[in-house]
Order: sequence, then C-alpha cells, then structure tokens
Amino acid sequence: MTPTPKKRVTIKSIAEEMGISFSTVSKALNGDPLVNKETVKRVLQKAEELNYSPNLLARGLRSKGTKTIGIILNDLENQAHTNIVRRISIDLAKHDYTTLLCDSQFDLSMERKNIKTVLSRMPDSIMISPVSSRSDNLSLLSHMWDRTIVLDYISNSIDTNYVNVNHARSGYLSAAALLSRGHLHNLVLAGPVDFPASTSYIQGIKQAYNEYGLPFQEEMIVHGVPSIEEGYKSILEKYAAQQTDQSFTGVIAFCDTLAFGVYKAAAKLNLRIPEDISVIGYDDNPLSSFSSPPLTSVHFPRERVAAHCSDILIEKLVHQEDRLRFYSLEPHLMERGSVQQPNDAPFQPFARSRQSPINSTKLPRKP
Repeated sequence: MTPTPKKRVTIKSIAEEMGISFSTVSKALNGDPLVNKETVKRVLQKAEELNYSPNLLARGLRSKGTKTIGIILNDLENQAHTNIVRRISIDLAKHDYTTLLCDSQFDLSMERKNIKTVLSRMPDSIMISPVSSRSDNLSLLSHMWDRTIVLDYISNSIDTNYVNVNHARSGYLSAAALLSRGHLHNLVLAGPVDFPASTSYIQGIKQAYNEYGLPFQEEMIVHGVPSIEEGYKSILEKYAAQQTDQSFTGVIAFCDTLAFGVYKAAAKLNLRIPEDISVIGYDDNPLSSFSSPPLTSVHFPRERVAAHCSDILIEKLVHQEDRLRFYSLEPHLMERGSVQQPNDAPFQPFARSRQSPINSTKLPRKP
C-alpha cells in the first residue's frame, strides 16, 4: 500500500493550528520586532514541532532575495576548488546564505544547463569559472553582472567582478624550473583546449621557452580533463610511441592530480623520479608534500582566492556595495624533490638567452 504523502507545512497551516492570523505568524517567523516576544516564541516552537521549512523561492519573489549563492566550477575533485567552496560556504553561512554548487566538468552543454538551473533558483549572486572563452554561455548572466564573480578568465567586454590567478605566471615558473636545470624537452599535460586557465598556463610555458632561446614543440602538449588516470594514460601512450624527436626528460602538469598520474605511470614503467624523469605540478595540493618523492609544485593561492570571493559577496549582499572589484593574485614555486638535472645534461644549469625579470609574464588588466 502506497503511503499518503505528507502535506507541506505552510505559514497558513501554522496559523490555523495556533488559531492566530497568517500575518502574525509570518511576521513572527521573519523576526518582526512589533510582534510580542511571547507570541514569537510560541510560533517558533510550533514551527519546529511541525517541521516547518520556509519556501525560500516564494520568499525570494516577495523580498527580491533568496539568500542563495550559485557556484559553478569545473573539477570539484580538485582540492583547491574544494577549499575555496568550503571557505565561502562558512563565511556566508554567518549571514544566513546557502550555496548551490554545480560541476560543469569542462563541458559547455553541462555549463549552460548549470547556469539555467542556478538562475531558476533566483540566486542573489553567482560565482563561475567558465569552461571556455569562446562561448556565449556567460551572456545568460548579463542581467546580474554586478552580482557575478568570474574566476580564471578576464574579458575586457564584460564589466563584472573578477578574482584571477596569473596562470601564465604559473606556466612560466614551471617551465623555467625545468629549463634552468637542463630539461630541454618536456611533455606538457594541459587542461581542455579552450579552458581559459589552461590556455594562459601554456602561454607562460611558451614565454619561458622563448626566453631560453628554445623552440617549443606543440606536439608535446597533451590536452585532457585533469585526473590521475589522464596523467597515467598520457605518460604510457607517450612512452609507447616515443621517438627521438619526441623524447622528454621532464613533465609539466597543469595540476597536481595529473602529476600524481605521472607518478603512477613511472612506477609501472620502472622509471625513477627525479633520476629518470622530473615532474612539476600546479596548485600545491596538500598531499603533494607527502608523495614519494615530494612533488615540486607551483602554489595556487586558494585561501586568498576564497577570501576575496567572500569579501565581494559580503560587501555586495550584506553591505549593498555597488562598485565592481578586480583582484589579481600571483602564484609561487614550491621546490621539493621531484625535479633535478637530467643525467645527460651538462653540469652547468642552462641559461636564459636574454635577461628579463622572472615575473615578466603580463596579466591582462581591466580598464
């Protein structure tokens, strides 16, 4: 026998149960100071007794606010993203906001569905890391640019709030760390082709090669969705097809997760890190210092990203600030034990062909 579904508890049903007006119950639940304190206490007790939960969407239609923040990212398995979401959720919960979290999985159609789903919940603000810079998905948010935060991508045609990490700088630091030790041929494990952060990362790598006077081989880039298995598969495939013009002694990985896949493949191929192959990652996953050997990585300033996002949201939603904000953050290299000079390299470290400051990577500026 199918059980009869329970009827939703509403303000009207609480009012009927208590024998008082709908208006009084509504005001008591919303903390109206004009309602008698004893009445407020009795209404709250009855609401708890009946397991009442407010209809936030209906409340949002009336008050023009749902106390909801939509967060649309890619690769939620990445520890850096997990930390960012956690910090924002904790910070905004203090102001009674909840977060609606979506993973676009580097897929444009999934991203579009996520945006539409989040918008249907009438969020007070949205934070998004776009899948591609060549998509019109972001245009769906044009009515709320003032309450949107864009990560990993800067557009001079969109006036909104930006929190950006200099991914080009990260790529530059990674490549320079290997080139300066004599690794002239390196495999690059990048993110999806159009993912803005990965595109910037590769630009930084190419800049380092240019400054060291070396040609960069496009065929040494492997694009894919970041994962341990992707890193593992890429190394096995490259070694299986390795020719003299595609040999490599170093691996530059777009994230530490891909680098962990390199470790797994190296173990299968009986390669020693860093004696046979040097590896460098990006994001500085907390587990990186516990790998064997500890993984050299470029630190992604996740705590500062999260803090800036929280600040923007609180200023916008709580303090009703109008101005747009733009933050640019710099990564830095964390040297550990996974990079050393290759066995066949000359003793002296390889020098750059022209002297330029190591932080010369240019970051696009908002007007």
